Amino acid sequence: MKTNTHAPNRRLSIRRFVAILLLACPPWAYQALVHAHALAQVAARPLPIPADTPLHALLASHRGQPVLINFWASWCEPCRQEMPSLQRLADRWRARGLAVITVAVADQRQQVDTFLSENALQLVVIDDREQFISRAWGARMLPSSLIIDRRHRIRLRGQGAIDWDSPAIDKTLQALLK
Repeated sequence: MKTNTHAPNRRLSIRRFVAILLLACPPWAYQALVHAHALAQVAARPLPIPADTPLHALLASHRGQPVLINFWASWCEPCRQEMPSLQRLADRWRARGLAVITVAVADQRQQVDTFLSENALQLVVIDDREQFISRAWGARMLPSSLIIDRRHRIRLRGQGAIDWDSPAIDKTLQALLK
């Protein structure tokens, strides 16, 4: 009986094909992706932070506040599409106590700063060039977002670009952050 020794290679080829297809999409095609993802509730669990990361120090300064953490990169087109609406969410929810922190994954600080200034974005950014933070937090795809409650437990997770201007997002945040 013959066994299929090529199955793992076939799966890898399909993954490569999908990655190439996504990279080949024109920027306007990413608009459909923005609406395809939303936040999903997860069982409340403690944060996976080693104490020696910049994210840990920043979260400590927001003790008692809910925090949205967004993992992104300036070279990631869906991330670039998502960032302006994330800025508007940060502006809209700041008075209600929500802090927004972004983590630039496998990116160069100069490219991040250029992207932010060109788009008039004023988001807090932590560098994660070596992907130490993103791996610890389980951000396996970009963009990825986590929302932690006032007791700093993970409550919501989103994978892929999210339309942060959506009324459904505001409704979800209101219910969680009461």
